[in-house]
Amino acid sequence: MKHVGHFIAGSIVGNVEQTSPIFDPATGLQTAHVTIANAAEIDSAVAAAKEAQPAWAATGLQFRADMMLKLRDAIKRGHADLTGILMAELGKTRSDAAAEVDRSIEVLGQAASVGSWYGSTISPGVSRGVDVQEIRYPIGVVAAISPFNFPVMIPILQSAMSIVCGNTVVMKPSDRNPSASLRIAQLFQEAGLPDGVFNVLMGDRKSVDRLLEHPDVAGISFVGSTPVAKYVRTKGVANNKRVQAFGGGKNHMVVLPDADLDMAADAAVSAAFGAAGQRCMAVSVVVAVGSVGDALVEKIAARLPGLKVGSPTLPASQLGPVITADSRARILSYLDKAEGEGARMVVDGRLYQAENTGWYVGPSLVDHVRPGTSLHQDEIFGPVLSVVRVQSYDEAAAVLAGHPLGNGAAIFTRDGGAAKRFIDETEAGQVGVNIPIPFPVFFHSFGGWKDSSFTETKLFGPGALNFCTRSKTVSIRWPDPSSSAIDLGFPSSR
Repeated sequence: MKHVGHFIAGSIVGNVEQTSPIFDPATGLQTAHVTIANAAEIDSAVAAAKEAQPAWAATGLQFRADMMLKLRDAIKRGHADLTGILMAELGKTRSDAAAEVDRSIEVLGQAASVGSWYGSTISPGVSRGVDVQEIRYPIGVVAAISPFNFPVMIPILQSAMSIVCGNTVVMKPSDRNPSASLRIAQLFQEAGLPDGVFNVLMGDRKSVDRLLEHPDVAGISFVGSTPVAKYVRTKGVANNKRVQAFGGGKNHMVVLPDADLDMAADAAVSAAFGAAGQRCMAVSVVVAVGSVGDALVEKIAARLPGLKVGSPTLPASQLGPVITADSRARILSYLDKAEGEGARMVVDGRLYQAENTGWYVGPSLVDHVRPGTSLHQDEIFGPVLSVVRVQSYDEAAAVLAGHPLGNGAAIFTRDGGAAKRFIDETEAGQVGVNIPIPFPVFFHSFGGWKDSSFTETKLFGPGALNFCTRSKTVSIRWPDPSSSAIDLGFPSSR
């Protein structure tokens, strides 16, 4: 059986004493096993990154920007390999998997433009003969902990900005589907990235705890569930790490009465059921305003029988399996209690019968979901779309404001005034107007609000610089003997 090991200092290594199984979600069968790092292996990965960092930082910003383009070309060459891994270990359909790799290629291309963001300030003549400048430096070794749902794009998002800014990375992917990170490391090596700059460490929660405590790790970048993000932030800061921790989302899509309902229905189906709903930016709640509810629910329901649920290996498949049997059971448990919470099951994904033993859930549509119930409050992370009905825009705004998560939000309307108000007032890091998944291009910053984010920085783009670098201010006065004197007063800028 295939064994997946670490990638440390340019070599694949890893013990076989402690491993975790890897399954194909489309069949439920084990296909490989992955090393779970022991303490010595964790220390080895961090040591390799620490040793490589000074020389990497010394290469210069332009050299590192050029390297991003080489890494981009390497991911292009590995496109088919990475797409296949996503299908086999995550159950993404071919089109969805290929699109993730495409977006990852964009990330590296945008990272090459770091020079346009990186510049620091110089203030000449702040006092007589004194200039002040602010200089950015890399922080050192960054431990990046990534989730299962985007095993190519998120590791590249987390690592590209850190690497281009002169840091080195220890990547800890999900042990459910770790092979993509290993393949990325190999492709980066083939492109000329020096050994030790990008390392991959396979592990579990104990591995994460060790990275959070490790004295040679300067920064922690985490993407995952909200409870774990909060834990990582708290423990990392307690150990004096720089931490960015991004949690989950419960993204709402508000549909006003003036919206194009066919457009809104298409958008809701696309955003709710793509990747089997396993996206932190998935639309999981539609808020139907006023008289629009009945017609909108009818249009969404009419589209669901046409979705092709099935194995990623079948070209016609649009909705694949969820990641584990436990995930499937958890998703179904929410559907089991929906009617007890006062909701109405319009399309029941529990009735879907898979043709094999994989972990499938059919698309589900639940109407009349009440705010505050578990179906509305919790991040289900599956192909379940809830509909909340309200009578006014103000009620819709209150539904969004009352939810603890704020990753993304969208509004469908022709009313520019309503759209502007939504943009200004909605507490979410990404907002879309007639766009259901407002995931930005990567020369803009990305990150949630409220309990979707436990950090002051962004995951990528200009907003990530304050995580990837630390600055010092330098005050300079060249010797002028005629003005030298002893002065015990507090320095003045006059």
